[in-house]
Amino acid sequence: MNTYRRWLIALILIAFGLRLYNLTYHSLWFDEAVSVYWARQSLPRILEVGFTLQEDRLPPLYYLTLKGWGALAGFGELAVRLPSVFYGVLLIPVLAGIGAMLFNRRVGLFAAALAAVNPFLVWYSQEARMYAPAVFFGALAVWALLKISESASQRTSEPARQPSPFILHPSALILFVAAMVAGLYSHLYAGFLLPALGLWLVIAYPWRWQLWLLFAAGGLLAALAYAPILLAIWRFSGESVPGSPLAGLPERVSWLLTAFTVWKAPLPGWLQTIVPLTVALFALLAFLPQPSAFKSPPPAARFPRLLVSLLLVMPFAIATGLLSRNHLAFFGERYFIVMVPWLLLLAAAGSERISESASQQVGAWLRNRRDFGHSSFVIRHWSFVIRHSLLVTPALRAGASVGHSSFAIRYSPFAILLILSALPLPGQWTPAAAKEAWRQSAAYLAQHATPADGILIHPDWVRYPFQFYFNGPGQTYAAFSTVTAATALDGPLQGVVDDHPVIWLIQSHLDAPDPERRVEQWFAARYPLVTELYPPGISLKGFAPGYQLTELPPPATPTDIQFANGLRLAGFQAEAAASATDDLFHPPSGWLHVILYWQATQPIADNAVPLVNLVGPEGVWGASLERPNDALDLYPTSRWAAGGPLVRQDVDVNLNPATPPGVYQLVVGLAGSNEQYSLGQVKIR
Repeated sequence: MNTYRRWLIALILIAFGLRLYNLTYHSLWFDEAVSVYWARQSLPRILEVGFTLQEDRLPPLYYLTLKGWGALAGFGELAVRLPSVFYGVLLIPVLAGIGAMLFNRRVGLFAAALAAVNPFLVWYSQEARMYAPAVFFGALAVWALLKISESASQRTSEPARQPSPFILHPSALILFVAAMVAGLYSHLYAGFLLPALGLWLVIAYPWRWQLWLLFAAGGLLAALAYAPILLAIWRFSGESVPGSPLAGLPERVSWLLTAFTVWKAPLPGWLQTIVPLTVALFALLAFLPQPSAFKSPPPAARFPRLLVSLLLVMPFAIATGLLSRNHLAFFGERYFIVMVPWLLLLAAAGSERISESASQQVGAWLRNRRDFGHSSFVIRHWSFVIRHSLLVTPALRAGASVGHSSFAIRYSPFAILLILSALPLPGQWTPAAAKEAWRQSAAYLAQHATPADGILIHPDWVRYPFQFYFNGPGQTYAAFSTVTAATALDGPLQGVVDDHPVIWLIQSHLDAPDPERRVEQWFAARYPLVTELYPPGISLKGFAPGYQLTELPPPATPTDIQFANGLRLAGFQAEAAASATDDLFHPPSGWLHVILYWQATQPIADNAVPLVNLVGPEGVWGASLERPNDALDLYPTSRWAAGGPLVRQDVDVNLNPATPPGVYQLVVGLAGSNEQYSLGQVKIR
């Protein structure tokens, strides 16, 4: 017991460390910002939204919990994610306990170790949403029911004898009902475990009618407590079009298996195939018959593999059936997080079965060798460790000479499974795994927007994550929830433009509200592009309604560069330093933003195409990007009058990622001309 507890404490600490590691690496994405928004509302408002499901389609328990936590710890990025960290860590001992009751302590520890490093569970333990609580409460309900059914398994081995009297554990029953209600009030899919538990009880304990009645009473209490929300769910579930339950069934299985094992890790293609298949294979190996030499004590519950299989399959089966009513039943992988512990528990049991088989084969081989007594020093001395280790079954210690089996062979199957399971984990803290980079986008605008600029958030409901981070200059707007061909754009967007010199358009989640990008097209047809950035999950573009000016703005550096065709560069603005690489906004290249202010000193016959290059002793290290909707494309130089307005042209110089750090010359010229002029020096980091 002491050894078991030490291992379990070690796994809890590992899980806690992994869930705290880089906790704020990713910015809050839209769903997390919505969590913070609702948690900041009044208690009656949260309850109203949570029970009607009109404005938010999720139950209120998580928002209520986050509200209480926020009153103590605040609503900062770190603080709002800590409750999920705690729920994710608490899952570890619960899963270990379930594994011990259904199999043995070794399998429980194996399953807890897999859960501690599972990328899917770690990810949602670092997210300010209700998925970590849902999976924890679901597992806790299973643990409580196993405690209730524990006495039902304690019957004599003689068929003629009656089962031992059923002993009720009131605290376990209360915990079961409370955990089930908490799971349902966290996420509906936690309730999909109830049918699995009920079916298992009927099959495993056909003579225990008291156990059935207790489960039925507990399930009824949970259902009654959830009834108000259940009615609302049934009502809104009919608002969407039905899906096809059987269409794409294998693809959905593969989709979930990959998510549960690899998740967002940018692994090579072959590893993205090997890891899920290996976990699935080990889960299937759990159904191998136990070797005759390994007779473990009977588990605390009957038909453990049946129970774990039902817990794994039932949420998927119910959601598949719900597709006939609503095509959004498989809206996201996160809905099915309640399945993950049971997949890992089966995989842990499978690793034990294959290690038992391997140990039996090695033991038989060693017994048949003449020089068995002269086995290697390593094998003979490992036997002492094996005979006294908690993690080895009594049968292994007592078997004839099996205690001399190799420790490596004994634990290599689980080691392989654990390594492959943890392999995708580092990839979660990379730009490739980011959902939506709102923090970085808000920081960019805080640096580059001016107080005179306007910022349009589209659609309007994605304003929550932006407003969570943004405290920079500029006036913010949110105009449309949904845009169709019939939506009148001119009036609202002209009101947004007003007299702003630059409008920054920040967009996300456009597939449903504006799939044809009509708002962006409206700006692109009228105003030149300032720049465009594509941080994960977001599009950020600047447009310059005020690109024709009467005088040079104060931040610009005046120049008087005259080209032979009559084009004059009156001034420019350029960043003093830049990075040659960019992993976030437009990987892999860094961009250097330059603003040129042009004027015609005489009529210009042909349309001029300015070029900006970054030049070093070795040659050109960066060149301006060609854009079809820049200022000189919307207002060609052939239409300019001599002495007319200054025309602002925004240019992004695309840098070679291999550019060595140093100081380079920024050079401006015209396409088809040998004229080139230096605008100054730029430091490349």
